[in-house]
Amino acid sequence: MIRSCTAACGLALATMPAAAITLEDLAAVTVETQSVYDATVRRAEGDFKSQMTVVMKMQADAEGRIRGDVTRTVSTPFGPRSRSNPMFARIGKPGEPQSGGAGLWLLDGDKLVLLRALEQGGFKMEIEFKGSGKTLTCTARAPLVREDGATEIKSQQSVVGGPVTYLNATEKSTKCRIIRR
Repeated sequence: MIRSCTAACGLALATMPAAAITLEDLAAVTVETQSVYDATVRRAEGDFKSQMTVVMKMQADAEGRIRGDVTRTVSTPFGPRSRSNPMFARIGKPGEPQSGGAGLWLLDGDKLVLLRALEQGGFKMEIEFKGSGKTLTCTARAPLVREDGATEIKSQQSVVGGPVTYLNATEKSTKCRIIRR
């Protein structure tokens, strides 16, 4: 009986959905992500290849308020440029980030998800959590996304000011780490 339960119980555990991340789990840590993109962008001064790095460092509290900052660094024909903006959001409530567009943070099972709409296209970050307490870890993915039928992603705000159009943008890497408080 024990042998058959071991196999059956192991199979049942392997097919169970991942444990949900809770606000209490998030309130105990700071989450930091770093995403790197290769892109071709269009600005007033022309089209050029660029690498963009986005670092988000955030904390949530037990009531679902997220506070932190977002730093974007881009390569331009005039050298690297960087801009930091504070991040204020509430999980489940739409908001307007300082860098433009509209955003919504959601808890979805074992993931914290950011959906961001720009003038055209957007951004979707999924931070997936595993473990709990001292064993909590995270991974992330954060692609820029096009609207159906659109070939470009457009934003009215850029790191160097003014509008920017992403002719293409490929997520090269995204890292996530947990900092215990």
